[in-house]
Amino acid sequence: MAKLKATLVVILVVLLLGIGAVGASYKQVPEGHVGVQKDWGAVNGNTLNSGANWIIPVQQSVQTVETRPRTYTMTADENEGARSDADAVTVKTANGSSVGVSITIRYTIDKEQADKFVSEWNTEEQVESRLLRKTIETNLQDEGSSLTTTGSGAIYTSEGREALKQTTEKALEDEVSQEPISIERVQIRDIDLPQEIDNTLDQKEQAKQLVEVKKEEVKQAQAEKERKVVEAEAEARQIEIEGQALRENPIVLEQQRIEALENGNTIYVPTESGGVTLTKETANATASAQP
Repeated sequence: MAKLKATLVVILVVLLLGIGAVGASYKQVPEGHVGVQKDWGAVNGNTLNSGANWIIPVQQSVQTVETRPRTYTMTADENEGARSDADAVTVKTANGSSVGVSITIRYTIDKEQADKFVSEWNTEEQVESRLLRKTIETNLQDEGSSLTTTGSGAIYTSEGREALKQTTEKALEDEVSQEPISIERVQIRDIDLPQEIDNTLDQKEQAKQLVEVKKEEVKQAQAEKERKVVEAEAEARQIEIEGQALRENPIVLEQQRIEALENGNTIYVPTESGGVTLTKETANATASAQP
């Protein structure tokens, strides 16, 4: 009986060890990642695709590396970028003003060189803090010092933003040219000017908008004036045409005179000197005066 119990214990221990070994041998690599294999903690040059993989327990381990596009953001908005606190780059402009620049970088780690990436940088967070962040800060500050705070081509204008973007993009591409990562996009998200300058720009913008409104009102008034002139000219031309037609067709004028006498309406008779308006009474008096 004792031997049977001992045998069962041994079997149970073996089963547990076997289950543990199987569990330690199984490694699931998430979608959008590759697994960098290590022997006794050192990268051995092998990479594992996403999905189920098997390794040698104890001896081997796997570190996952994300190969999908990643974004690294430095912004003045808390809890949005790579850090929980405000993280925008502070730049001194040519005027000596302190300006906050928020920026987002989109980059990708080369799947085929994931083992090199782990050997050199270990994790994504390391390459972001040691390479991307330092390069961004240095170049934004250098380029920002050549830009003015306000005026033509100022740091907050489209020209200023483009200058910051191009300088940073080129610097990053130069820095990663020999690294297993590539820069896909650089975006200048926001320029945070000092409050007093913001207020001044707001006032200028409001004044500019008011000027535009006044210009539009003047334009509409001029259009209305021109419309009335055109209508008046058209009416005058119509009267001229009708007068000419009546002079050339006296029978029509006679018919209108008869209708005016019958209906008590007035009638306008054009003459060489301009014309005369006849009422029924006037027409009757004229008719009576005729022999």
